[in-house]
Amino acid sequence: MHVRPAEDPEISGETVRPPWLTRDRLLDLLDRSAPGALTLLVAPAGYGKTTLLAQHLERFRGSVLRWRPSRGTTGTAALLSAVHHGLGEACGPATVAHLLRRVERRPEPVLLVVDDLHLIHGTEAESVLEEIALLAPPNLRLLLAGQRLPLFNLTRWELAASTVLGPADLRLRADEVRRLLREVYGSRLSGRRVAEVEAITQGWPAALRLLHPALLHPAATGTAPQLAAVAGSLTRTYLEREVIRPLPERLVRFLEQVSPLPRLDAAGCDALVGGSESAWTLDVLADERGLLRREHSDCSFHWGPLLRDHLLHRRSARPGGEGRERVRLRPEAPAPAPTSVPAPVRELPSGSPPLSLRCFGCFELTLGERELDWTTIRPRARALLRVLAIHPGQPVHRELLTEALWPERPPATAARCLHVAVSALRRFLEPGITRGGSQLLVRSGEAYLLRLPPDGSCDLRRFETALAEGLRAEAAGRPDAAARALRSALEAYTGELLPEDGPAEWVVARREHYQRAAAEAALVLARLELARGRPLDGARAAARSVQIDPFRDDAWQTLIAAHERRGDTAAAERSRKGHARMLLSLGLPAADAVVDAAVPEGRGDDVGSDTGGSSGVT
Repeated sequence: MHVRPAEDPEISGETVRPPWLTRDRLLDLLDRSAPGALTLLVAPAGYGKTTLLAQHLERFRGSVLRWRPSRGTTGTAALLSAVHHGLGEACGPATVAHLLRRVERRPEPVLLVVDDLHLIHGTEAESVLEEIALLAPPNLRLLLAGQRLPLFNLTRWELAASTVLGPADLRLRADEVRRLLREVYGSRLSGRRVAEVEAITQGWPAALRLLHPALLHPAATGTAPQLAAVAGSLTRTYLEREVIRPLPERLVRFLEQVSPLPRLDAAGCDALVGGSESAWTLDVLADERGLLRREHSDCSFHWGPLLRDHLLHRRSARPGGEGRERVRLRPEAPAPAPTSVPAPVRELPSGSPPLSLRCFGCFELTLGERELDWTTIRPRARALLRVLAIHPGQPVHRELLTEALWPERPPATAARCLHVAVSALRRFLEPGITRGGSQLLVRSGEAYLLRLPPDGSCDLRRFETALAEGLRAEAAGRPDAAARALRSALEAYTGELLPEDGPAEWVVARREHYQRAAAEAALVLARLELARGRPLDGARAAARSVQIDPFRDDAWQTLIAAHERRGDTAAAERSRKGHARMLLSLGLPAADAVVDAAVPEGRGDDVGSDTGGSSGVT
């Protein structure tokens, strides 16, 4: 990868100006595309798709046909006319068949490049491009770029060699961010600061371009929270104009509604918005629009930090403080089950032994009055049960199970190990069952799941349900109900997820997810209590957030603000020192003054309830 000035490459008349960062990693992928293959670049605005096209065209050895739809030129006639003109034909029939015959007669490779493909989504012109891809002669390649996945049937054997590069592929890696900042933008940053920039921007090229002038002034972006705040303010207009505004209203409304959730899954989103179509909407946002990142291990979705920050800002800017006019919540709607598996598969029939499952703080499973002797089953079988337990009532694909528990074994051997472990667990949990008669550990297609009884107990379920209820009530402007639900969620969170499994790869992501969610719940509760004029309860909740995640700057600042609101200067000073130690442990300068936590003033302190001093909340 190197930096060089551009030799004025042009795509449909639009020049990409120097300097640029040559994306050798991606260019090599494009160069290795098979003859006759289709390559799609699909990502939101600002991911460098046009620049990458220009770089690839410089390296391509052959004839190039280009088309970029624009207002008034999105029809089939405009597409075929432009391509025929590129072949040097001023007249003649502008048809797909004629085009392909002309290309096939060429001795050299031919590349058809279309940018802004999303502008013809669902039109006849898009269908024509699919027809060209299906009938392409061996010397023709198609390279199409846009913000939305086209309606091509990529499962057809003619398109089997197709390549789709999405945001995860197009984002700048850490080394590319460092080279871009140093060699293109002239910002010489430390390795730690580059890592912070990469984490905040997620390698989004547009964000780096907008942020780099501020990086030349370290005083404005001294701490990681300050850097995140500056990045959010600098990218807000671009996000609104280029990313949010082109989306259908229903997708914008959904994104705003679920923005309080730090991590997304279908069950949590359904519970928050009071609907039942979140799974489909999340799939569209991740796979078709590229706005969310899918986590295949637990069927959840990740935000880009800047996108979520912008959506939260949109909510707070609306009348009512949290966008209540846009959030049509139905608090009376019950939270749906967290998966689309039919109810008979998710839950045990009534009359089965009550199952109690605990995963926070330690692993515990009990079945009625039975005493379970865990020493009678092998460690891998016990680990299998814990993997299923952190996805309660949800199917986990067998390939994920074998990769998590038997990564060193060949696939066939790992599959046999899984079968043996499942059989051993079934005999252990339900002695004397007949083949196919298990009610607890069942197979659903290519997946396994641990069933939950209607009268059973599961701390993960209690936490998720209470958290969703609390966020829903808080968004609907019902602080009392929100506080009750958030307290219930924090009561269920008794410690980190399965600490006995240490850094096992299959548990780390889920553990961090619940840690972030619990810290967020405590922080939201703290702010609610302060807004209600209860600084002692606010301090206790903020302290719990700090205890769960000691590196949350906003939780420390809320804790300090709560102590100051109570008039407890000693506790506030102790918290400032704790905050400073945290910053120093990260290699960050400890600020001389604490930034205001933006906590709303209460309607007056409940002096009668603020008893018990400051112990335990510093």
